[in-house]
Amino acid sequence: MKYIPPSRPYLDVHNHIGRTINRAPTVGQSTAMALARFSQTGIHAALAMSTATGSPILNGMADVRTHNETIARACRDHPGVFPMGLALAEVRFGEQGLIELDRALSELGLNGFVDHPPFNESSLPFIEAAAARNGLVNLHCHTELMVKIARMFPTATFLVHASTWAADNIAGCDNCLFEIVQYPDGRDSEWDFEKLASKVGADRLVFGADLPYFDYRTLQEKIERAPISEELKDRIAWKNAEALFRRFNPQWRMPEKPPVAPRVYEDAWLWASNPKKTDRLVVDVIRGPASLTVL
Repeated sequence: MKYIPPSRPYLDVHNHIGRTINRAPTVGQSTAMALARFSQTGIHAALAMSTATGSPILNGMADVRTHNETIARACRDHPGVFPMGLALAEVRFGEQGLIELDRALSELGLNGFVDHPPFNESSLPFIEAAAARNGLVNLHCHTELMVKIARMFPTATFLVHASTWAADNIAGCDNCLFEIVQYPDGRDSEWDFEKLASKVGADRLVFGADLPYFDYRTLQEKIERAPISEELKDRIAWKNAEALFRRFNPQWRMPEKPPVAPRVYEDAWLWASNPKKTDRLVVDVIRGPASLTVL
């Protein structure tokens, strides 16, 4: 099916800028690539964050600082498109990681942080640093620990994957928003947006593209074709994220149009995919599209 950009605006709460080098092939995107992708798919604005597990850290904390500065620069250079940014928090660096998170929140003006598995209670001091600022945290945590954390830090706002487990177990945590991202319960599972809204509340569902890993155009098409009301589609696509962005950035207003691409890319430079898993992007900002013969 040929992709047709949606007529309604989309706001994305899950956009990574940077590279992941522990995948074969490597994947990544620059700020310019993100803008180009948004320009083609009706995304008016997005929450920016660094790649986490697998991001280049050859130089240790110096690289983590560079990743956070990249996100802060994207928010500064394109405030309409990136009204919010999350820091990269590397728990393995201990106290130095906490010092960098404090810098990212206090000096760079980022709104919280993103953490990735393997995930455990060693992240609690980092969450505390964000919660002390009423920040936003994306933990990628899908266990009972997430429930415990959400209740432990009531002043923080958490983004969680809108899985069946999350809907059944985290719906009672009022400080959690539920991301419609990739699939609900593993590859090829199907979204039931109406059921999900009835469990967690239609005002808590937000759209996540998960660039540079996922060809989110397939998810947009599922939302647009879903047998649900236009109001629920609007809530998922942009209304709930707009409220989130304005809560953290009261001066921001949603742009009337998607951004203009700063570069005209060949299609493969943005959307080349794994032929066996066509929703998985195989483009790296440095190496370009992966050779499909090696997949």
